[in-house]
Formats: sequence, C-alpha cells, structure tokens
Amino acid sequence: MALVTLLSLAGTCSAGGLDSYGFWGSAKISRIPISILSKSITSKRAEELVSPNFRFSCAGRQYTAVTTLDSRLQSYLDSMMPDALGQVTAIVCIDPLSGRVLAMSGFDRTRPGSHVWTEKLIPSASIFKIITAAGAIEFLHMRPETKLQYLGGKHTLYKYQLREKRGRHVNTVTLKEAFSQSINPVFGKLGSRYLGDRRLRDMATRFFWLKEIPFEILVKKSTIKVTNDSFNMAEIASGFNRDTKITALHGALIVSSIANRGIMMAPSFIDTIKGRDGEVVYLRRIYPLTRPVNPKTADMLFTMMQATIKKGTARRAFSGYTRDRVLKRLQIGGKTGTIDNHNHELRYDWFCGVAMDKITGRSMAVGVVVGHKDVLGTRAASYARLAFKKYFNGKK
Repeated sequence: MALVTLLSLAGTCSAGGLDSYGFWGSAKISRIPISILSKSITSKRAEELVSPNFRFSCAGRQYTAVTTLDSRLQSYLDSMMPDALGQVTAIVCIDPLSGRVLAMSGFDRTRPGSHVWTEKLIPSASIFKIITAAGAIEFLHMRPETKLQYLGGKHTLYKYQLREKRGRHVNTVTLKEAFSQSINPVFGKLGSRYLGDRRLRDMATRFFWLKEIPFEILVKKSTIKVTNDSFNMAEIASGFNRDTKITALHGALIVSSIANRGIMMAPSFIDTIKGRDGEVVYLRRIYPLTRPVNPKTADMLFTMMQATIKKGTARRAFSGYTRDRVLKRLQIGGKTGTIDNHNHELRYDWFCGVAMDKITGRSMAVGVVVGHKDVLGTRAASYARLAFKKYFNGKK
C-alpha cells in the first residue's frame, strides 16, 4: 500500500482547534479542522460533488478538488436514476482495501440535490443481522455450521418464538442457513437469550454505530438504542425495528470491513485538492478506521454472505451469475433487508455486499437502499449486481 501524506489546506480559514480527524502539514502550512473543510464542501449540491473534479471556496480562496470516483461506474449508475421509480435511492461503492469511494449515486425526491448517501438515515432492517452474527461468532464461539432452533415462521417475530422448546414443531437450521434466509426468530433468540444488551451494543459500536465517520462531507451518525428488555434485544438483533438506522455509506463500510478481513478503512471521495496556483494542498490519506472483528470471523461472515447469494434471500437477483461472462469470475456475498417506514408509506429495500475477483483479488463493496412507494421499482440487490458487472467487466 502506497504511503499517502495528508496535508492541510493553505490559508487563513482555520478556526478553533484541530479535531481528531483533522488535516496537518508542515510548519509553513496553516492548519485547518476537517469540520471547516466539510462545511465548505457539504454546502454543494450532490450532482456537483460526484463529478471528476469540482471547485469550492474556503475563507475567500478558491480550490479545486479531484475526486476518487470511477467515472465509468459513476456515470453508469447515474444514467439509471432518471428512470428509477423509488422515492429514495442511494448507492455507495467502495474499494475495501483503501477506503476509496468509487461511486455515490441516488436521489431523495423530498430533498433534491441532497447528499442522500450520507445524510439519509434509514432503518437498517436485516443488515443488522451481520452485526448479530459477528457477535455470535466472536462472543459465543459459534460457526456457520452451528445448529440453532426456532418456532413459527421465518420472517415473523413474536414473543413465543423466543422460547426454548423441544418437539416436532421446532425447526432446526445452521447459523449460515439462518443468516442466508434471514430467519428473524433465530437472530431474535441470539440477541435476547445469548448475547444480551451489552454485547449487542459493543458489537454495534465496533462497526461504528453512534460514532462519527470521518469523511469530507457530513455523515449522519447511525442510531441504535438497546435496552435490557428481552423483546427489544430480539428486535434489535434481528433487525425487526425502525429505530436502528444507517446511511448507505455506513452500509458499504460494514461489508467492506468483512472483505478486508476485519479491517474497516476510513472512507474518502477526494483524491487531491489544489489551490489556484496549482499547488497540491491535500492528498488522500489511507488509514484503518477500526477493526470490528478478527480475520477468522470476517471469513466466516463472508461464507454466510455467499450463501445469501447462492441459496438465500438474494438468489433471485443474482440468478445465473455463475454463467455470466463477468460475474462468474467473482466471489460474491451480501445481505438483504426489507422494512416499512413508520407510516408504512415506503418499503425500504437494502442490499449490502461484496464482490472479489478470484484471480486478481480486486474487490468492491456496495451499500444500496431503495425506498419503494406505490410501485415496486428496481430492487437494491439488482442495482448491486449491475454495479458489480460494470466495475469488473474490464472495458473502458
């Protein structure tokens, strides 16, 4: 991995102290908090930020930012948005090894021009099962083959389904099967009977819930509220609640850490910033943000994510991918999630996943969410499939 130096923006627009994720440089360059840069850039409309480069001003000085975005992938995803039927669509693609953001596409019909990928907090639904599964592996020493039992339907969650019971009405599945088929009562029991509130909260914060994600534009903190109430823990662990929320960027970061064997890299969508005289005053810095799980746990999570594509809830969207000229070269894993908003006007549809080239090791993580209203449009997993194929097809 190349050494990347992070320099400060030159000039007099520093204010206050340098925060924990601030820029720095030589003694001859004034220091600036990242919050000041973020404020200068966050005011720009979404369509300006996703161009190959854009201009902005800070304390009366003009700068040009060159983005990290893959122009082919960005243009391709953007070209689908005018025909999209959803009320909300957000797609974020990231290189797991470097944190480089490859694409940010989407829209929010209620707030045109907004940064839907980083500002829109949406219930994470069954994406949180990734966190619960990580807890089951790390804290309870479970494996994908560990057998678990549940009562009733796969996609419901009632208090009676959390009981330990024997008999012919009890269903037995492995953790991998429960994950790939998104079986709510299995994950509800893992949360309420085995992990508990402390461990659920611990694993969530490891994956950066309730924390500020350092980025060049504002990212809203993901929300979660775990109590010691048994059914609340079950709802949290299974994703069967509307108060645990994430952004599309955070969704992409969660699965990128699994692709990177447990290391979540700090995301960045700006490669360089230059002043009017052409001097480079900012270079993208590559650094690990956190390590939520160990490499063995990450490998087991990816195994379960692959089962979701092959035999689970994403199998229809990825049907025939092993016969596709491009996709057959990839190892693909992911997790789906669906949930209504509070007034049941929108049906949120998630897919967070990873594709890795079997030969080159090149990889891409995606976080996609679509808010469907009256008509069901393109599903989140279908957008992910299209993004994977475009990115890995090798054509310019």
